[in-house]
Amino acid sequence: MTRTQLARRIGIARQSLAQLEDNETKNTATLAGLQRAADALGCDLQYVLVPRQPLARMIADQALRRARQKLARVNQSQALEASAMATDAFSVAVTDLARELELQRPADLWND
Repeated sequence: MTRTQLARRIGIARQSLAQLEDNETKNTATLAGLQRAADALGCDLQYVLVPRQPLARMIADQALRRARQKLARVNQSQALEASAMATDAFSVAVTDLARELELQRPADLWND
């Protein structure tokens, strides 16, 4: 199918089709424009987000980040009193807290 034929099917000028193609290469295409092109080609547009890693891994990583944040504040405060945790103890505490956070309410892990 030529550009002229596709533009006619979509119901736009050939120059508008060129703009639509240009927008796609610049990552500025709209869903409405893509949907019209898909319809004109007899296709379904599928808009999908695909996780880069398994959900369980995302939750575990976020739980570790949150646990480190929480315990770092406590450990820093304890350091002022010369009672901060040793590195090994801190790592174990982070791991334990992360597991606990995962089990409680995983949705809360993304609260700031």
